[in-house]
Amino acid sequence: FGSRALCGRLHAHELDGRDDEGVSVREALAELGLCAPPPSGWLERPPAAFFEVHVEQGPVLERSGAPLGVVATIAGIARFTVGFEGLAGHAGTTPMPGRADALCAAASYVLKVRRAAEEIEGAVATVGRLVVEPGAPNVIPGRVSLTVDARAPDRVRLEALLDAVDAPADVAVSDPAPMAHSPRAALHAEIESLGLPLVELQSGAGHDAGILAAAGVPSAMLFVRSLAGGASHSPSEETSDEDIVLALDVLAGALRRLSAA
Repeated sequence: FGSRALCGRLHAHELDGRDDEGVSVREALAELGLCAPPPSGWLERPPAAFFEVHVEQGPVLERSGAPLGVVATIAGIARFTVGFEGLAGHAGTTPMPGRADALCAAASYVLKVRRAAEEIEGAVATVGRLVVEPGAPNVIPGRVSLTVDARAPDRVRLEALLDAVDAPADVAVSDPAPMAHSPRAALHAEIESLGLPLVELQSGAGHDAGILAAAGVPSAMLFVRSLAGGASHSPSEETSDEDIVLALDVLAGALRRLSAA
């Protein structure tokens, strides 16, 4: 949210969103004595480069034995809802032949989403939420809605994935964001100077660096190894102090290289 405000990419209605206590973003800013972000943001004089350091939030670095990784691109993301209509009926008195179970149709689609992502290199797709109606243990589901989260490292693969899962034509897409050559190269050079393995990987999660990159700021990301199988946004999330120190050393060295260029 903050990065999009900086880059002038907030929609006006987002400032009117309210929290559980009914306070809007606009009102909260006013209470703090702050003005609403200008529609064009604050990037009149963009920085020469933007670096972001973040835990990986995944298991790739841990599995490869590398403490750090350089992000090549931040994946494009599309998210949409699909509904399935069936016919609700009594679970005990409706014969199996002739049933129109919406959940069975939804289950077939969930597996289709998984297969589609498995067939496209670098793509992932997730059905993370299902709402089953009426939702009673003794009633055949009459309606199901579910969310699909589809991601891929470039637009071609993302569109192929969306076609494969029959996504709506008007689905909103966050474009993939390749990281810039110069700041990436500075990270590469520092990692190699420390004798560490050089690992490049994509970010499947969205980050501030992607928003800055889309706004024309040369951006780069450094991932720090996540432990505990890549657990993230959970009490199990873990990254070692030693890896964090290495990340700080690499970041400082990369900044020195770019400043001297």
